[in-house]
Amino acid sequence: MIHSVNPTISTLRHAATRCLIIAALMLAACLAVAGQDGGRDRASILLDLKKARADYEVARQQLENDTRLYDEKAISSNEYTKSKNALLSREVDYQKLILQLISQQSYVIIERAVKYQTANGERRVKITLKSTLEGNEEYLSQFKEHFDVFTPEMRAGKVYNIFVSLSDVTDKTIIGSPYEYQIPAIEIGQEATADFELLKDAENLGVTLNYNGRTSEKNVYLKKDASINVIDVSSMQFSQEADLSSSAVYGLTLERFSTSDDVYRLMVVGLPQQVSYEFMDETSKVSQIKFAQGVNTKKLSLRVYLPDRDDEQIRIDQPLKFHVLTLTGGQYDQIANKDLSAATPEQLSALSCGREMLELVPRGKGKIEVRATNLYHEISTGDSVTMTVTVRNAGTRRLDNIKISADSPLNWKTVITPDLIRTLDPEKETTVRIAILPPKDSGVGAQEVKIKTEALADNRKVDTEDKTIRIQMNAKTSVFGTIMLLLLIVGVVGGLVWFGIKLSRR
Repeated sequence: MIHSVNPTISTLRHAATRCLIIAALMLAACLAVAGQDGGRDRASILLDLKKARADYEVARQQLENDTRLYDEKAISSNEYTKSKNALLSREVDYQKLILQLISQQSYVIIERAVKYQTANGERRVKITLKSTLEGNEEYLSQFKEHFDVFTPEMRAGKVYNIFVSLSDVTDKTIIGSPYEYQIPAIEIGQEATADFELLKDAENLGVTLNYNGRTSEKNVYLKKDASINVIDVSSMQFSQEADLSSSAVYGLTLERFSTSDDVYRLMVVGLPQQVSYEFMDETSKVSQIKFAQGVNTKKLSLRVYLPDRDDEQIRIDQPLKFHVLTLTGGQYDQIANKDLSAATPEQLSALSCGREMLELVPRGKGKIEVRATNLYHEISTGDSVTMTVTVRNAGTRRLDNIKISADSPLNWKTVITPDLIRTLDPEKETTVRIAILPPKDSGVGAQEVKIKTEALADNRKVDTEDKTIRIQMNAKTSVFGTIMLLLLIVGVVGGLVWFGIKLSRR
């Protein structure tokens, strides 16, 4: 009889194990939704566990008795099946309570949160988790008397299905990729890692853990990967355009991926010699930086100055590519006497220093100069003014569609030849003839005629300066009246002389 009982109990136990998995899932759902058992204290669960153990022992004893009766044909198969099901139900209830105790003892801690950078510049965060069940082995050992219903999975003490996500501490937006990382299980006292790509750069972030029907969220400050000693440099305005004789400003963000307090040097390589630059920290120039304790990010600006004219090295519309380097003292000494003007990205990468490639596109600037030998004229009514002006391209880019016009007084006419110059190359000039025709009935007085110019350079409007021609209008004098006036003056003077001679002879 005993041999017939044990296989039956063993079979039931295997069935109970299968049901346990379903029961565990149901238990996790119940804990998450209702939270009844999760809110109960440990003493209450222990009392329920003793009661469940007693019910289990009663059901097992009943099955042993019913097995003997069934073998002796004393009870029906329905009664025997009912007894087996009762034992299975009691064992599942018993195991559910044990799972509750274990789940209360299961706790996953955030061991480390390290921010690092890959070789291609990608920023990532590695979260290291650890199960704290190792310290509760002594607590679980008090349930050795119940190990006959412990499954191997239960005795292993694993924490299953830990879901990890990273979020912004301000608006709770998920900033890690994947958005949620699943760790299948963590052994007792063991560690597991979740590796994320940072979708948004941050110094601190929220780490959310979801397991065993509970959710835990911690705000953590990211450590730096101490395996490298580098200052990463990046710029949002990595490509800019600037006119010759002007400057371009790049905003730089420097981030320390190191635990060292070294002094780092700043350097630019790849720019032609005639292009100068300077690093600025707010209002002061800097060439070296040092990070204070607890500070991992600095903001700087790089100002690059272009010369007045282009040449073989600086060509209009041809980008200048150069690199910004952040070097340790040792790295700087290594390259101090080397010419890195033509260094390739691969050679710079071998330095293992922080670097960022920037680009500057020189742009020519159009500038018009209008010159005239005389801008002041005096004429009589009825006369006209004829003059020439020189139009010169004093800029560094070709001028297109130079239009010359005049703003004249009412009823005045100005003829400009030519009034449209199609193109004018830098340092070139051309002569324009201007004829100003006042009306015949124009009165005396001063008048002004403004000469205006318009032009385009690289489809951009060029700033110009108006020239003002001042004209003094005088009344026209009669020739006959002038002769008579002269004769009268001569007669008067002659009479005075004759009269004077007569008086002197007396």
